[in-house]
Amino acid sequence: MGHISLMAFLLFRELFIYSILKVKRFIQHLNAYFGIEDRCRDELIKYSILRKAKRGQIYCREDESRPYWCYVLDGMVGAYETQLRKPYLHWIATEGHYFTGTKHEYSFSSQDLCIQFLSKTTLACIPLSILQELQDKYPSMHHFVSIMRQRKSDFFNKKGLIMAKDATDRYIKLKELMPTLWYNLNNKLMSEFLYIDPKTLYESKKRQ
Repeated sequence: MGHISLMAFLLFRELFIYSILKVKRFIQHLNAYFGIEDRCRDELIKYSILRKAKRGQIYCREDESRPYWCYVLDGMVGAYETQLRKPYLHWIATEGHYFTGTKHEYSFSSQDLCIQFLSKTTLACIPLSILQELQDKYPSMHHFVSIMRQRKSDFFNKKGLIMAKDATDRYIKLKELMPTLWYNLNNKLMSEFLYIDPKTLYESKKRQ
């Protein structure tokens, strides 16, 4: 019994330390957008739920709705379109980006995408209803969400330019427009994100 109690204590201690470190990391992210004495920042921290996940875990399937606004603290999350003949990563959210488990932050409807963790990931999740209340209450929250939306819009603009290229040219365009993502994706994820087969990806790498 003593050994089991010690193991339980050590596990609890490890989880407690992990939670403290992640909360500090979340606060560091928020400090880039909110003043230290901004009450909105404090409420955002209060209502946010920190969640960690392993690679391969599903956040929500295409027929599910999770009404949360999720900020990526570390790791990588992707959304798969499931109606195509082969896997296609419609979007990827990395550190400093957000996503929702619904069509958008003003909707509680499900989206036709399967959202999955592409690596070990930590999220800060806030209920959509709370997000909307904070936006109505604090101009700083509205400004923060606007910055996040613009970041997502920039992502999709670049993704559109990449996908407009021929299959053999998408790899080079990804490297040009999204160098950080290009560096962090393995061959499988890159093929799915660019919607090209492994052979085409191999030939594209040889050409550069």
